[in-house]
Amino acid sequence: MQEFMATSERRAELYWWFSTLFAAELSDEQIAEYDTYDVRSFLKSLSTLDPMREAVAELNDAIARLLVRPDRQLELAADFTGLFLVDPKQGALPYESLYRGDAKLKLLMQAPMTEMQARLERLGINISDKYKEPADHLAIELDLMGNLIIRAAEAKSAAERERWLDEQEALLHGHLLGWFDKFETACRAADRFGFYGASARLLGVFLKMDANYLSLVKPAPSAD
Repeated sequence: MQEFMATSERRAELYWWFSTLFAAELSDEQIAEYDTYDVRSFLKSLSTLDPMREAVAELNDAIARLLVRPDRQLELAADFTGLFLVDPKQGALPYESLYRGDAKLKLLMQAPMTEMQARLERLGINISDKYKEPADHLAIELDLMGNLIIRAAEAKSAAERERWLDEQEALLHGHLLGWFDKFETACRAADRFGFYGASARLLGVFLKMDANYLSLVKPAPSAD
């Protein structure tokens, strides 16, 4: 159980970190943190996981270039705007609706948004104070995963824990994994500097690893 708790904390931390990356422009203080021992150690620990090694190396290269980039905060904010805050037919907007519907139309606020709103309401989670975005925004889905992980870790019984693991699988397979590959491709193609493209690549690897982890940690169905 202690191992499950430790792994849960690590998973939630990763989901929340990725959520922060795609939620808003990074401040100069946040960028400076990438030059600290804690963050370097954090990324080094991820690189020990074989599937993540190449993606971490790519992100480390982008970070090294970012740290010496003139007007780095303004330039990275411009990258964020050009990728995530433009017309839906440009950039790589981080909304599930754009990638689950007609690829040519690229419409916002479609069925995935309604489904995510219903999910949040059912779970009793209010995001309005934290996010001013439709419910199918990538940052919101990632943030929710972090919360579901902690709920499973804090469960008082095996049945309650399994319920929250089921919720994690449903969100991961019913939403995130169903559209993230398309978003990652669009983000990497549109991001000329490469920080957000590299971040998206690492997140894509992590999502697949986490799906595999959930398939292993969930109890096997009992035989009738």
